[in-house]
Amino acid sequence: MSKVCIGDKNSFAIEYDFIDDERYTELAMYVNNKNILEFDRDGENCTTCWNLDEIAEWLRKFIDNMNNDPYPVEAEGRYASEKDDNAREFDSDDDDEFDRYYDTLDEWCLRHRWHPASSGGILADVYFQAVDDIVEISWNNRDMEEYITYKYDFGGDTVDKHVFYEVVDSFLKEYAKHWF
Repeated sequence: MSKVCIGDKNSFAIEYDFIDDERYTELAMYVNNKNILEFDRDGENCTTCWNLDEIAEWLRKFIDNMNNDPYPVEAEGRYASEKDDNAREFDSDDDDEFDRYYDTLDEWCLRHRWHPASSGGILADVYFQAVDDIVEISWNNRDMEEYITYKYDFGGDTVDKHVFYEVVDSFLKEYAKHWF
C-alpha cells in the first residue's frame, strides 16, 4: 500500500501507510503543514512507524469523549504542553498535598497526552485538548532520547474541532478495517 492522506496538510491531516504483517503503520500528523511526528534519528529523517494499536485505542477514546476539560492547575503557558512543563516544578513539604497535586496532573495527562500509549515506539509527546470549537494540539519533545531530534521540539497550534474529529475518525476506521 502507498501513503494515504486524510485531510488537508495546510490545516490538519493524517498521512499513513500500512507497512507489513508486523502491523506496523507509518504515521505523520500535519498541523498547519508541519508533520509534528517528524524526527531525525542518526542522520535519517523519519516519522513514527510502529504497531499503533494502543495509539488508535487512545485516539478513539479521546475523540469520542472530547469535552472541555481544562488543565487542572494554574500554570503559565498557552498550550497544555507548556502548562504541563511549567506545572511540574511544584514542590511541597506536605506529602499528601504533593501526591494529590501530581496525581491530578497525571490523571489529566492520561486523558490528553498520548505518549503513555506509545507501546515503546518512537512517538512525539503530543497533548490534545478540546476547547469550545477547537482542539489544541501541542508537543514537548525536548527530553527525548539523545539519538532522536524532533523537527518540532516544542510548540502548539489549534485545529477546528469538527475537522479534527473527521480526520481522526476516518483514519481510525481505515486502521481498524486494515488491521482488524
